[in-house]
Amino acid sequence: MIGAALKTKIFNNYSLIEWNDLLLNFDPTINYTSWFLNYVEVLNSTSEIQNHTFVVYDENVPISIVPLYIEKISGLSQISMGQEPVYAPIFNKNISISEKYHDYLLKKISDIALQNQCLLARFHASPLLNYHLYPFEYLNAGYVENIFYPDWYIFKSKFSFVLNLLNTKEHIFNRIRKGHRSNIRQTIKIANLIVIDKNTYTEELFSRYISLYYKVKGEKRNIDAFRLDSIAIKSDLQFIMICEYNNEFEGAIAFHTYNNKARYNSSVQLYNKNIRIHPTHFLLWSGIEYLQKKGYELLEIGDQVKENNQFSVSLKEKNLSHFKAGWGSDVISNIKVQKEFKNV
Repeated sequence: MIGAALKTKIFNNYSLIEWNDLLLNFDPTINYTSWFLNYVEVLNSTSEIQNHTFVVYDENVPISIVPLYIEKISGLSQISMGQEPVYAPIFNKNISISEKYHDYLLKKISDIALQNQCLLARFHASPLLNYHLYPFEYLNAGYVENIFYPDWYIFKSKFSFVLNLLNTKEHIFNRIRKGHRSNIRQTIKIANLIVIDKNTYTEELFSRYISLYYKVKGEKRNIDAFRLDSIAIKSDLQFIMICEYNNEFEGAIAFHTYNNKARYNSSVQLYNKNIRIHPTHFLLWSGIEYLQKKGYELLEIGDQVKENNQFSVSLKEKNLSHFKAGWGSDVISNIKVQKEFKNV
C-alpha cells in the first residue's frame, strides 16, 4: 500500500529551533521558514486562513515540507493564500526521491482538501528552487495549468525573471536595458539611498516607511504584518531600500532573503511629475549591488506576462512585465497549477 511506512507531522508541533534544524535537510527559499509560514496567516487574517503545513517522514527521515493553507473566499473553503497559489512541496536534498513520495503527499493534500470541503487547491514552485514537486506530477494528479479567476497578473504568468548575482557587477549593469541604465544614473546624482537592514534598523526609519506605504497603497496591510516585517529585518530575512529626495521618502522596495536567494517582494512609489527621478530603477539596482556584496547567488525579480489568446493583458500589466524584463535576467519556468474538487 502506498505510504504504508510514511507519516506526517504538522508545522505547529515544531519549536522554532526544531524547524530551523529541519530546514538544514532542504534547499529552501524564505517561503519555507517559520517566519514566512506564520506571516502568511497574519497577511490573510480576513479570509480566516488556517495553517495546515506538514512534513512527510519515512521512518525518522524528513522527506518533504508541504506548505498548506485553507482559507474562506466568499464563504467557501479553498487551499490558497490570499487566493494566490501556495508554494510547492520541497524535498530533502540529501536523498533519492521516489515516486511513492509524490503519490503519498498528493493524496494527502487531496484528503485534507476533501475533509475540509475545499472547492480547489492552488500551488506553484518558486523559480529559485531545485528540489520540488514538478508541474507534470501535479498534472498527472488532475491539476491544470490555467487559472482564469481572479483575473490577476500572477495567474497570467508562466515564467519569472531570475538574475544570476554571481556575474560581475559590470556584466550585470551592461545587460540592463539602456533606458533603465539612464534612469539609474540620473537618480543616483540627486537622490539619497537609505537602507533598512539588520544593522541599520530603527523604529523611526521603519515608521517612516510604513507611512510611505500607507500613503501610496492605503491601509491594505494590517499593523501586525508590519510588526512581522520588522522581525524579519532584524532576523536578516528582509531588507528595505528607500529613495529619499529633499528629506522626503519617494519610493521603497522590500527584498526577502534566505539561503543565498533573494526575491523582489514589494514596492511603493510616489509619482511626482515635478521631480525627475526614478526611484524603482534606482532602488532595484541598489538592491542588486547590496546582494552581491553580501554574497547572494540569485534574485527573483518577478513574473513575465505576455499577450496571448488565453488571457487578456492590460496596459499596466504589459508595462510592469516590460520593466521587469529590462534587467538582463534569465527567464525561468514558474507554472501555477490548480485542481478543482467537484464532489465537494
